[in-house]
Amino acid sequence: MALRQVRPALQYSEGRSKPWSGARLVNAFSEKADGDKQGDFAVMASPGLDLLCTLPKSPVRGLHIMTSGLHAVAGDKLYRIAEDGSFTELGSIGGGGPVRMADNGAQLAIVDGYTGYVWTGSTLARPADLLPVTDVAYIDGYFLWSLRDSAQVAYSAIGDGLEYDGLDVISAEGSPDGIIGIIANHRELLIFGNDSVEFFYNSGGIDNAFERQGNAFIERGCFGRDTIVKVDNSVHFMGDDRIIYRLDGYNPVRISTHAIEYRIRATTTARAFAYTQEGHKFYCLATDDGTFCYDMATGAWHERLSFGRDNYRVGCSETAWSGPVMGDNVSGKLYRPNLDGITEDGEPIRVVIGLPTLEASRQRVTMYAFEAYFETGVGPSSGYEPKIMLQYSDDGGRNWSNELWRSLGKVGEYRTRAIWRRLGQFRQRSMQLVITDAVRKFAIGYYVDIR
Repeated sequence: MALRQVRPALQYSEGRSKPWSGARLVNAFSEKADGDKQGDFAVMASPGLDLLCTLPKSPVRGLHIMTSGLHAVAGDKLYRIAEDGSFTELGSIGGGGPVRMADNGAQLAIVDGYTGYVWTGSTLARPADLLPVTDVAYIDGYFLWSLRDSAQVAYSAIGDGLEYDGLDVISAEGSPDGIIGIIANHRELLIFGNDSVEFFYNSGGIDNAFERQGNAFIERGCFGRDTIVKVDNSVHFMGDDRIIYRLDGYNPVRISTHAIEYRIRATTTARAFAYTQEGHKFYCLATDDGTFCYDMATGAWHERLSFGRDNYRVGCSETAWSGPVMGDNVSGKLYRPNLDGITEDGEPIRVVIGLPTLEASRQRVTMYAFEAYFETGVGPSSGYEPKIMLQYSDDGGRNWSNELWRSLGKVGEYRTRAIWRRLGQFRQRSMQLVITDAVRKFAIGYYVDIR
C-alpha cells in the first residue's frame, strides 16, 4: 500500500495551462495553522451572509461609518442604518454607479462621480462653489475633491465641507495624465493618475495648505478609481497594467499572481472592497471576469461566486459595530458575514476545491483510493445527510469523470469518512471536490493510495 498525503489547494492558481497549474479555491480560502494542529493548512468556506436589512432602493452603491452611524447610498437615496437594521432616509444622490465617501466626524462628503454632496447632520447639500468632482478624501480638517477632467484637487475650509475658495487647489503635474482617484493614507494625499501616483501633505502654508511630498513619485498608473482601497494600514489598487499592487511606503509591490492576472487580462470594469474577519484581512476585486479575494494572512488568492450569479453578490463593505457590514451589488440588501454561516441569505454556497495536478512520473499508475479528510457529522439538522462530490480528469481538466458522491455524515456521525475507491489508472490527474449543501465546510487534508 502506498498511502500518501496529496498537496492541498492553498489558493487559486489555475492559469493558462490547467495541467501545469490546476489548483482552484472557489468560495473557500486557506488558513495557516498556529500551534498544534493536524496540518499546516486547512481550507474553509467563505463566510455565510446574514441579512441585516433590505433598503428600499438598489443596488447598494457605497457604505461609510462615522460617529453618527453607518451610512449607505442605495439607488438614488442616502440612508442612515442602526445596529438593529432599522434605517432612515436622509436625501437623494444622483448617478447610478459606485460612490466614494469621507467624513470629518460631523459632516459626510459623498461623490457620485460627477457631483459632490455634504450631509451636515440635518441636511444634504451640494457645495455651491464646487466644480464637478470625481473623488473625495479627508485630511486634517479638510475635505479634498478631485476635479473632473482635470489634474487638480480642491480643498475645503477647515471643518466645513460646504465652504470653498477657488484658489484653494493643488495640481498633480508630475505627469500629464489626469486624475483617476485619490485616497488619504498616513495623513498624506495620494493622487492616482493614468500613469503615475503623486503624494501631497499638509504643510500648513499660508498660500497653499498642501504641498508635494519631496521627490515621492511612482511611475505606475491606476486602472480605475474604485480599485483603490486602504486595508491593513496600506493602500491597494489595480494598476494600469492589470496587476494588483500594495504600496510599501512609496514602492508598489505586486501581490497578484500570474493566474489572477490571466483571469483579469481583459477586464473592463473593476471595483474593490476590503474587510477583516477573525484575523483574515481581505482585498476583494470584483471584475466583469469574476471576483477575486486576496487574504493578507496567508498571501493567497481565492475566487468568490454567488449561486445563480456571474459574480459575488457583495460590492462594498464597511466596519460597523465591531464587524463588517456588506452591501449587495444588485439589490438593496445589507449583510453581516458569518464564518459559521452556511448560506448567503438562504442561497447555497457552492464550494469548489481543485487540487494541484497529480503526477505519476509519466508512468501509468492505479489509484486504489482517495480520501477527503473533512470535518464530518456537522449537518445543520437531525436526519439531514450532506454530500461531497468528486470528479477527476486525466486530460488536464478538459473533460471530467462522472459525479461521484459521498456522505459527510448526519448530525453526530463524526467518524464518517469520505472515501472513493477503484478510481482507475492515469499518468497525470486533476481532481476537484464540490460541496453545495448547507453545511459547515472545513477541509483538513487529502490522502491517496496510488500503486
